Amino acid sequence: MESRIVKNGELYLLEVEGGKQVPLYGYMTYQPRKARYEDFKEAGVELFFCAVYAGDRGINPNSGTRPFRPGFWKGYNEYDFSYADEDFRRVVGSSKPGEIYIIPRLMIETPSWWDRDNPDEVSCDAQGTPLHQSFASEKWMADTEVMLQAFQKWIVDSGWDRYIAGWHVACGSTEEFLRPCHHPMQFSDYSKAAQKKFRQWTRQRYGTLERLNQKWHTDYTDWAQVEQASPAQRMFAVNGELRDPEYEQQTIDTYAFTNDTMALSVVRLCETAKRVTGGRQVIGAFFGYTTTGTEIGHHATRIVLESDAVDFLASPFRYTDNRALGIDWAFPGCVSSSMLNGKPWFVEADVRTCYSEPLSRCMPFADPPVGRAYDGPVWYGPDNIKDSLAQMTKAFARILTHNTAIWWFDMWGGWYNQQAFMTFHKQVQKLYREHSQNGGSPTSAPVAVFVDDDMFNEIAADGMYAHHLCDTLNRELGQMGTPYDLFIMDDFSLIDPSKYQLALFASARHWKDEQLKALENWKKGGRILAFTGPVDAAEASGVTLQVLTGLEMVDNTSVPAVRLQTEPRDVVMNTADDGGATEILRRYPGYSVYCTTAIALSSDKLRRLVCAAGGQVYNFTGDCVYASEKYIAIHAAEAGVRRLCFPRNVKLYDVFTGDHLPGCECHADIKMDFGETRLLEIVND
Repeated sequence: MESRIVKNGELYLLEVEGGKQVPLYGYMTYQPRKARYEDFKEAGVELFFCAVYAGDRGINPNSGTRPFRPGFWKGYNEYDFSYADEDFRRVVGSSKPGEIYIIPRLMIETPSWWDRDNPDEVSCDAQGTPLHQSFASEKWMADTEVMLQAFQKWIVDSGWDRYIAGWHVACGSTEEFLRPCHHPMQFSDYSKAAQKKFRQWTRQRYGTLERLNQKWHTDYTDWAQVEQASPAQRMFAVNGELRDPEYEQQTIDTYAFTNDTMALSVVRLCETAKRVTGGRQVIGAFFGYTTTGTEIGHHATRIVLESDAVDFLASPFRYTDNRALGIDWAFPGCVSSSMLNGKPWFVEADVRTCYSEPLSRCMPFADPPVGRAYDGPVWYGPDNIKDSLAQMTKAFARILTHNTAIWWFDMWGGWYNQQAFMTFHKQVQKLYREHSQNGGSPTSAPVAVFVDDDMFNEIAADGMYAHHLCDTLNRELGQMGTPYDLFIMDDFSLIDPSKYQLALFASARHWKDEQLKALENWKKGGRILAFTGPVDAAEASGVTLQVLTGLEMVDNTSVPAVRLQTEPRDVVMNTADDGGATEILRRYPGYSVYCTTAIALSSDKLRRLVCAAGGQVYNFTGDCVYASEKYIAIHAAEAGVRRLCFPRNVKLYDVFTGDHLPGCECHADIKMDFGETRLLEIVND
């Protein structure tokens, strides 16, 4: 079957042979025996994801989880695809080719026999503790290509090619191209394969040992002596939790290499999948988790976005506060950049319900023999059907208003075993299908957030700085009362500023000439350009830093002690104990510059900046709001009357009931319970 991704207005579709266009809306479970495939088909779903495993271990090493299904890679040129065949049969049921489409999630981690046979190709920590295959291993890549060719041959020979519409290439911890570890302070990869590739990488970057020694303050006499930064260098930084490029370039380069290697692995595996499928099918991967810490995040996203072999990216929602009621579940990465670069973003909607149970009850054969990593609060849903539907509606509303793709992830099976849930799925599938056929709806985000991938190479290993830059900032953005788009800095010069009133540069230290040139186009229309973090961005902001002696604590984070150099026209909004400015607004004709040494801003501060820039804020009471030109959703942070504000007179209709919500001039008041979600259609009055 030939398939490709096509754009339709604001979103993307899957186009298969004959020109049929299928909404990027699917269903998946880790336990096909407990799946509701037929129910989701009856609800109108045509796209199904199915897990297939090459290896013989659990999906991540730190939890101790045992395999969900047996792997098919039994030895060199030895395969057993019987379990994949069994699961495909469960998915298909009585469906005929052309009625449903399967995308295997192919977990290509190596089996334990391969690791034993190739000890130098296995990722390890500094003391040599083995993890899984090294992403720097050329041997792993070569053997994997042979294995993928065999998988594709089996698909064709068995006739499953009549149903298979593409591949979801998966690898790394939890299948998400995250670096494996057994504990939070286990740094990798120090394998022979990684050291060899690191020396190649540094030689290509620096050219000569003299230049490398100068940058690293080392005295190597041979390239064979060059090594990655030690765990101590990675864990601690000269400037508190920020690295000093003058003295810590070796560590910065270690992270840059590690991130490049992971991104290049994604590209090479997708290129291989493209090649073995004859270039005829859609290929994608989990990737682009820009705001997910230093050690496990994805911080060379530009490499993947530039690849023609990668057709889509994917991620779950963030796991903020154990997916509680009353808060936003943000996307963990650069969704807007992905779509800007022609790649739809699948959100894995693993939304817990009151029917969700931990792994130990649902799949005891896969549960760790002693630990209970999958029994924690994050694995439980709300206590009742009403709150479960509220969470499901919130998740769907975020998808709908951001024009992303989705598969509902019935993780251990049985999460939607309730008629009310299936009624919901039937309704929202129909709505999403119509939405896709009509080309989606432009987002109404007045805020563009830019995150610097390279900055994560300069943050000490996953401390409070990374926490504030990722978790805190995302949580506060979700409560500011208006939507936002998240981009990586590499795409800044590609963005049309006309739709945004506030541009937020989160600890963006690195500016290229073309980005500085593009910044000039943002300096009009009353916009505010906001720069955060104790980092020097003077070339972009025009605000210089006064660097004091030593460090200071800001929000439990050790950072360089800096103050903002003020000018007479500046509005000083906050000062340190010594009277030095830490937050200012500098107003120019046509635009303003906001600077703060804080790493993350509160939702109230963000809301004020949006209003000061002339952007639309829909809600002022900390509720979650998602909005496009056609739809708006509100998720209540508290019980009571919640207000939605609009820039014009509109009519609001409940998407599920069709009820008209009475408004008063340019706002509507809605009485809501805590955690309730309302999804509304906007009709211009």
